[in-house]
Amino acid sequence: MSAAPCLADIWSEENNNIIVRWKQNERAVQPVHDVRKRCYSESLKLLQKIQGIPAATERLKVEMTVAYNTSLFSLDFSHPNEIEENLTRTLLRALETAGSLVVSSDSCKLWQVALQSFDTTVYVPYLHKLLLIQWMLWLMECQLDRILSLATQTNHKGELPGPVNLQTEIRNLALRMEDDSSLMVANAAKDLKDLLHICTVIAYGVKQINEEKYSEALQAFQEAKGRPSPRRLLAQIHTLTGQSLAKLAQPHCALHFFRKAVEVDFPCHSALYESALVFRQLGNPAAEIEALRLLYSAVQLPTVKLPSSASLVSPDLLLGAEQMTSINRVPSPSLILYTLAHACVLNGSISDGVEYYLDLLASLQSDRKDLVPPGIGTSFPRIPVVYLEAAYALLKAQKYNDVLVICEEVITSTLDFIPERLMLDLPMENQQTPGPTTVSLDSDVVLENVDFVLWAGTAHLLQAQAYWKLKDTKEAITNFTRAINQLVKVFIKQKDWKQKNLGNSEAMLDRVLTLEAAKGQALAGRGVCFLEKGQLKEALRDLHLSLQFSPGCRNTGMWLTEVLWRLDRREEALIHWRDSHKTTNIIKSNNPPLYLQAWQEDTAFDFSGLQKKIEDHIQASNVKT
Repeated sequence: MSAAPCLADIWSEENNNIIVRWKQNERAVQPVHDVRKRCYSESLKLLQKIQGIPAATERLKVEMTVAYNTSLFSLDFSHPNEIEENLTRTLLRALETAGSLVVSSDSCKLWQVALQSFDTTVYVPYLHKLLLIQWMLWLMECQLDRILSLATQTNHKGELPGPVNLQTEIRNLALRMEDDSSLMVANAAKDLKDLLHICTVIAYGVKQINEEKYSEALQAFQEAKGRPSPRRLLAQIHTLTGQSLAKLAQPHCALHFFRKAVEVDFPCHSALYESALVFRQLGNPAAEIEALRLLYSAVQLPTVKLPSSASLVSPDLLLGAEQMTSINRVPSPSLILYTLAHACVLNGSISDGVEYYLDLLASLQSDRKDLVPPGIGTSFPRIPVVYLEAAYALLKAQKYNDVLVICEEVITSTLDFIPERLMLDLPMENQQTPGPTTVSLDSDVVLENVDFVLWAGTAHLLQAQAYWKLKDTKEAITNFTRAINQLVKVFIKQKDWKQKNLGNSEAMLDRVLTLEAAKGQALAGRGVCFLEKGQLKEALRDLHLSLQFSPGCRNTGMWLTEVLWRLDRREEALIHWRDSHKTTNIIKSNNPPLYLQAWQEDTAFDFSGLQKKIEDHIQASNVKT
């Protein structure tokens, strides 16, 4: 008897011993990770031993089987490139035994030759197991075109009938999956093929979403939904289906699938998050807030340490590509809490909003985050904005002393960053390239300097409003004045900028309009305080200036009317009364930040007494004429 068959038998027995040990660990209540590492090490040594001598047909089955097992064990310990190199080496050795000429090292060409060379041989089931490894590696890197090429070569043996489709080719992929009792495998080939099938269809659907082909994506997810899948994967399919339907303007159908995802797997946080987005789109703030509450509760739950999975190949491994991660990304707990707090306050749930904002501030302080950290390119707002919004919520909740404390944090933390003076040379439409002394308004440095001024000025403004609510008019005037002094540090060079069309500086335009609104509020607030103290000339001055910065503010116009009336300037009062009831189209901030909305709400007093005086005056004037 020759030595070669003995080697095949010996190596087969070594392979089976490794797999028996693995199967015992796989069935254990608590699978041990070290067993997988040991099986990988022993399987790799066995493969190296087999490939240390020339390839031979009588050892080809055992070599292909050991290569298949080693590739599966190596997923946790090797880079995909290393696994592919070992796979290529095994294919080249197999082709060497078949006497096939290999003219290219390209994987697709190599597989074409291999499939043709072994088409009618007893080695097909073993080759198809290696094909599953190649499919798996390409899926992990989302190389769907290569998977399509491989499936097409397998189905049509090089003769293409016409245009091919990935879903169709994968569905029709007929691989020989029969087992060989003499050569055990770590993962049944049929089970691996089924998992690769469903994950490939999902990856294809995600690719269609990225390319904004939502109908094609929906079709892919519907096919994936019809195939057996683990619970977590099914929840992910439902979520992706909902995302596609939301993009296809079918929000109610989308919500149905998001609900199914949560029912299948409550920890499916992306489904809860997507639900909140759809409710916002539908203009249903109560449902949006409830979805955000559920999401925040879910992400706050302690992570349950599940028993270590013994599965060698998981959906997470196959769908770990960057595009999949971005599609199913869920905001951080801090951002979820911020969004929840913001939504509550914006929709009138002030007490809940205050509670969430205070929780968020406590979280930020416990994480020891600087109040003014550098921008990190995320959707989380700058931390001073969070503090100012929290102060606004506390102001609405009549917790005025807390407003003073929180705003002082902003003032103290921004103090060292505020420029003495900042002149903005706003670019107008068709303006020539600015000279060398002109600062680029779109630069991050300029925008940030404007932000520092705005944050500090707004903090003083909110403090002034808190003092006003506390009936401390003197401190209110002091802080309104501080707010004005901060805000006027940003000076716009063009006096007629409101009447001109600005160039492409949307970020700066938004900040300038916000600054103007803040200046207008600070001047109006101080003007009202002066009015309460009977300093009518000072009140008149500030209210006039306020309307210059924020034209069209009805409440300021009404206060100005009151001042003019008390100064016995009845005709002027009448003009401003009428103007304040007209709609104005003058440029202004149509969507002021949340923290600047308190003044409009808190100065909407009952002007019925003034209205009666005006109406009596008009009636008397009509009688005289």
